[in-house]
Amino acid sequence: MAESDARPKSTSRLQEIDRSRDLLPWRRAEQLTRCYLYWIPVASFPLRVGQRTWLLHFLSGLGDLLSTKFGLRPEVFLQFKTLPPLMDLFLNTAQEFGPFHGLTRRPGSRPPKLVEEADLDDIAKGRKKFKFNDYCPDYAYWFVFKSFRKQMESFFGHGGISVMFLKPDAAAVAPKLPIPQAVRDKFEVFKQFDVDGLVAGAYALKDSFLAKSKELFGRELAADPKFKGLLFTMPLLATADFFSAPAEEIENCFKLFEVYVNESPADQGVLLATKYSMEDELIGLLQKMKEDGISYPER
Repeated sequence: MAESDARPKSTSRLQEIDRSRDLLPWRRAEQLTRCYLYWIPVASFPLRVGQRTWLLHFLSGLGDLLSTKFGLRPEVFLQFKTLPPLMDLFLNTAQEFGPFHGLTRRPGSRPPKLVEEADLDDIAKGRKKFKFNDYCPDYAYWFVFKSFRKQMESFFGHGGISVMFLKPDAAAVAPKLPIPQAVRDKFEVFKQFDVDGLVAGAYALKDSFLAKSKELFGRELAADPKFKGLLFTMPLLATADFFSAPAEEIENCFKLFEVYVNESPADQGVLLATKYSMEDELIGLLQKMKEDGISYPER
């Protein structure tokens, strides 16, 4: 796991019992005091079948744990730059998952500039190689319609999934439609469309985390016409960011979410960051997986 030398030096937790073996295959960043940060190695992205299967089991269990123990709900994001090999699947599931686009940002970064005339001349004359990612911001899609397990099963493993676990927002919860089943059976619209799901999606767009994300991470972009209409502006974090980013930026992250999971090609692994001390729960989940015969293939 990549680590920056810029580590906090002024605060420290009480010495705890070494539980590193119980947490395997997750590794905890013991020297980090800003939050609890864990990392799990992967052989490559796209993930190999065995590692992907194990991680999907773990994340499903983590979702259940965070819901029952901490009252949190997942919000799933997919990086635009990882879409090319997934495009057919993305288009085929768009009606079911309801992707809406926004921006993710690495701490301290500025969005890429547009291609300028000098760049085009250099590229045309072979002095410079065109790289799409150099000029494309880190756009991402947020799935408005909620189906955590199915969305993870569809897209996790290609290096582009991030999940935020948040506290509930009553404003984003749709009321139950008072439509009798006899009426639903009679009218074709209820057979062709998931009306309840569409209403739930409309209410999801009122979720307070959307505006909050733009306030915390996109304030200086508000006047830029390229980003003004984006639905959200989210942090995109690698291991080094938790050590080297200004303390305020990490604090802002945990004002937005309680727990963060990110596929991180830069770290050749998956990150799990949380503001909670929840090692007992994580170890319990890992132990249950071992008892069920689900072991992590390191390679």
